[in-house]
Amino acid sequence: MKTNKKGISLIVLVITIIVIIILAAAVILTLNNNNPIQNSKQATFDNDVAEVTSAINIYIANFMAKNPVHDGPFDTSSTASDWITVGTATKEAKPAAGVNGTTTYGTGVTWTALGINQPASISSMEFNVKTGQVKATPSQAGVTGIN
Repeated sequence: MKTNKKGISLIVLVITIIVIIILAAAVILTLNNNNPIQNSKQATFDNDVAEVTSAINIYIANFMAKNPVHDGPFDTSSTASDWITVGTATKEAKPAAGVNGTTTYGTGVTWTALGINQPASISSMEFNVKTGQVKATPSQAGVTGIN
């Protein structure tokens, strides 16, 4: 018996359509900036900034609780700088020696003092001691920092 094979089969047509749909989805995701890898880098950075901010707030609360004069570790007077560096400190804060003592204010706080390691996603970070705001610079390209 002779068979006449003209045209394409239904299976080949369905497979071709599926391949085109997959390629179109990849192009649309790339063009719309919905790149899952980039989104995960941004989410990691945002999470790390929140973690460090929480660690700073805990550090301040613990410092004030242990300090006999219940003063914070950073100078919040009107003449002081609002921003401190996170990760490096040219001068560490020291609590007062007694109730009548004076707190030695710090210019920053180290990662060790915070009790955490520097997150890989953060290149540098500053903390505003008066408002609690943060400035963070990401270590990876394409991630939006916080200013």
